[in-house]
Amino acid sequence: MNQLAERGLHYLFLLFSAVLGVAVAVVSVWADGSTGSDKRLWAVIAGVSAFGVVLITHLERRLVEKAKKRAEERAIRAEADMAMLYSSTLRPLSEIVKALTALYATAAPLPSSAPAQTVADLQHKRKEILDRVLAGAVSLTAPPIGPAFIPRARCSFYLYEAATGGFTLAGTFPGHRQPRAVIDPVGAAHMKNAILGGGGKPFRIDGEHEKHSYLIPAGTGYEAVIAVPVIHGTREIGVLAVDAPSFSDFIDPHVTLMESLANTLAASYALE
Repeated sequence: MNQLAERGLHYLFLLFSAVLGVAVAVVSVWADGSTGSDKRLWAVIAGVSAFGVVLITHLERRLVEKAKKRAEERAIRAEADMAMLYSSTLRPLSEIVKALTALYATAAPLPSSAPAQTVADLQHKRKEILDRVLAGAVSLTAPPIGPAFIPRARCSFYLYEAATGGFTLAGTFPGHRQPRAVIDPVGAAHMKNAILGGGGKPFRIDGEHEKHSYLIPAGTGYEAVIAVPVIHGTREIGVLAVDAPSFSDFIDPHVTLMESLANTLAASYALE
C-alpha cells in the first residue's frame, strides 16, 4: 500500500511538473510580439517541447533507478553465492586437508635425523603457502582498486611462543605498511585469551560489537580486523589477521574465508 501511494505521489508530481513546464513555455511565447496563427503554432511547439523534456527526464531517472536496483540485487546474490562457496566448499575442504595432514604427521612424523635439505625444502614450501595465504586474504577481502591498484587490506601472521606467551610477526602482505613486529604483553594476553584460548575462535572488529584491537596501532589507516586462530591438534600455532581501512570492507563470509585459510596454514605447520 505504501509503494502504491508513493508511486501515485510520484506521478502526481510528474504531472504538475509537466503542466508547469508547458505553462511556462506557452506564456513565454505568448508574451513576445508574435500574432495570429504563428503565435499559436509556436505556442504549441514550445508546449510539446517542454512536456517532452520533462518526460525524457523522468524516463532517464527511471532507467537509472532500475539499473541501480539491478546492481544491488546482483551484489546481494554475489554475496550469497560467496557465503555458500566459503561455507559449503572451501572451509569443509580445508578442514579435511588439515585433518588428513595431522593424521599423516602423527602416523609418520618427520624423523629427527631428516636430511638438512629435506628440512629446508619443507620450510621453503611452508613459506610459500604462508605467502599465498597472506596475499589471498588481501585479494579476497578488500581487493585493490584503481587507478594505482595498491592493496587496501593487509594480512599478517603471528607465531605464538608458548614458553613466553608472546607473539612474533612471521609474515605480512603487502610490505609497504608494516604491522607491529612484536605484540606487547597486554596485546598478547588479549590475542591469547580472545582468539587462541578455548580451542580457538574468530575475533572481528566491526565497529559495532567490537571497536578496538591491539593488532592495529593508532594512525595506521586501518580500523577493521578479522583475526582467526591457527591451531593444529592441541598445538596453538598462531593468529592470522587481516586489516582493512573501513568496517564496511568486511562482511560475515570473510570470517569463514579466513578460517579456511587458517586451516590451510595449520596443515602446513603440522608437517614439521
